Amino acid sequence: MSDFKVTQLKADLDFDQLPYWDVVIIGAGPAGLAAGLTTAHRALTTLVIEAKDRPGGQPQFLYADKRIVDIPGFPDGITGEELSQRTYRQAAEALVQFRFNEELVTIADTDQIENEDKLKRVITSKGSYLCRKVIMACGLLHYPRKLPVLDQLQSRSVHYKIPKIGDYEGSHVAVIGGGDSALDAALMVLARGGEVDLLVRAAEPTGKPDSVNRIRDAGGRVHLLTEITAAQFVGDKIEMQLSTGSSLNCSLAIVQIGFLSAKETFERLELVLNEDGSIAVDPYFETSRKGIFAVGDVHGDIKLIAVAWAEGIQAAIHAFKEITSPYWLNEKRLKDHKIALIGEKIARAAATVRKA
Repeated sequence: MSDFKVTQLKADLDFDQLPYWDVVIIGAGPAGLAAGLTTAHRALTTLVIEAKDRPGGQPQFLYADKRIVDIPGFPDGITGEELSQRTYRQAAEALVQFRFNEELVTIADTDQIENEDKLKRVITSKGSYLCRKVIMACGLLHYPRKLPVLDQLQSRSVHYKIPKIGDYEGSHVAVIGGGDSALDAALMVLARGGEVDLLVRAAEPTGKPDSVNRIRDAGGRVHLLTEITAAQFVGDKIEMQLSTGSSLNCSLAIVQIGFLSAKETFERLELVLNEDGSIAVDPYFETSRKGIFAVGDVHGDIKLIAVAWAEGIQAAIHAFKEITSPYWLNEKRLKDHKIALIGEKIARAAATVRKA
């Protein structure tokens, strides 16, 4: 049975006049949207802060037009954009509030106490928000790496995510990068009647060999050990000078050369991190700082949308129970710790018997 009954927030609630938020969520990707929907359905005032200009996370920004086929309930698959729009609409209709183009700076502890909770102050690039709980769902990868030689053009013809189909259909496109994201971008352009030059600075692409073969079979040109040394507009075309000494003219460029790590942000928050730079969490998805939870790619090894959804929901429920039953999590932790100690004693006793 369900552990709760959906409780709608009051439609006339004035969010601008709230003294504090119950929950502030960092990141509007799959994990953040699922967490927000869950807390709002439990009548918790919920604010989601997103650094980009729209919700969706990686499904929206990395493969908006790509059909995702490994999500239960969608036997024919669903595009990243449609999935993002559906989940966002569901959260918005539950009265989750959003702030876009706003980047997290830090999370400060305060001396203000509300129902036994020390409030936290989430400080962003545009303001600050008092809250009882924080859920980090911003992912390990914040922003695509920029390519300075193209970025200086300051053009909408240079994309750091796969653009909408109408932007590249039938066009001559330069795809820069050798990983799976770059190969996927090249295949999507080719599938829409476009012409592709894939520029890879390494001796071989790091993405799937099968994808490279499909690109070549579809007429795409793969340039290895190749970098862009200069770029300018000639008419409405981007003219690129290549390290091989040749030049390339194209209508637009898709840059897929990796991402900037969020590790610096995590360190600034004084969170305990794992060796790979991800956030360390306990079985309840709480970090080393009480009241701050972390879900999705910020800590997980399995980077799937369904897993992000599940973790977002679980952390939201734990936050809800902490707010409504302040001693719940500590008591449950104590019980689990005792069970673990009993298990260790039994294991040691069994080992002693075997030795005897």
